[in-house]
Amino acid sequence: MKTPRLFVVLPLVGIAALAAACSSGASSSTVTSTTAAQFKVESKYVALGSSYAAGPGVPTQSGGACARSSGNYPSLVAAKLHLALVDVSCSGATTANVLTLSQGTNAPQLDAVTSDTSLVTFTVGGNDIGYTATAFSCGMGGAACTSHPAQLAASLATLKISLATLVSTIRSKAPSAKIVLVTYPLLVPPTACPALNFTQEGDQLVGSMGQRLEQVFVEVAESTHVLLADPYVIGQTHGPCAPPDASWIAGHTVTVGFPYHPTPLGHEEMATLTERALQG
Repeated sequence: MKTPRLFVVLPLVGIAALAAACSSGASSSTVTSTTAAQFKVESKYVALGSSYAAGPGVPTQSGGACARSSGNYPSLVAAKLHLALVDVSCSGATTANVLTLSQGTNAPQLDAVTSDTSLVTFTVGGNDIGYTATAFSCGMGGAACTSHPAQLAASLATLKISLATLVSTIRSKAPSAKIVLVTYPLLVPPTACPALNFTQEGDQLVGSMGQRLEQVFVEVAESTHVLLADPYVIGQTHGPCAPPDASWIAGHTVTVGFPYHPTPLGHEEMATLTERALQG
């Protein structure tokens, strides 16, 4: 039996209570109708991000190299709010690919944001610090399942600057757009989860990385005054070892979706939290 984990959940002041209140508040139909009233029908909505936004393995796949799904949270938000979606999220993207750097044949994602954009969501940053790559390595027993504290601290500091730059650039390109930062669902729950296929050291490493990534997201949302949709902070009972009808993120082995990524239900929750963030 695995011994208790050594990492603890950092106090995200005010956010946990707000997220819990949103989760148990108005019905989805009320939220959707109220939120939709903020936008004109077919207003432009641009979705930015990496695989956590794109939805690899989630039905139905676009067939392109970005592994984008019509069931990802941007598509669900667009359908519910009757928005014209421009989804440029792409698996493997870093904040550089969103800001200025082409990804294969794909232009920098921010090129899609124009002055008539009404809504922008983004979920990106894990690839900047090697979060998902580390999870895969730990799940496979690989040598990359190793902590490098100084390197991680530097990467997190750089990520915080990059995300703030992303927000300011969105505002300069689309001054009237609402902006929602959608966090990564919590991958490593507080209690042992065999579905992750991690050792105790892997649990501690990946759990700590996810926690520190979440802290950066919260700090950026607070400092830049963007809206926050935060499945991480209410996800302790929705990890890979939760029942299928409650799991927001997959473990090492999947039947639908992609390892260590949001499940179809996870994308539904991310969409609902995005709508609630827009409602305020």
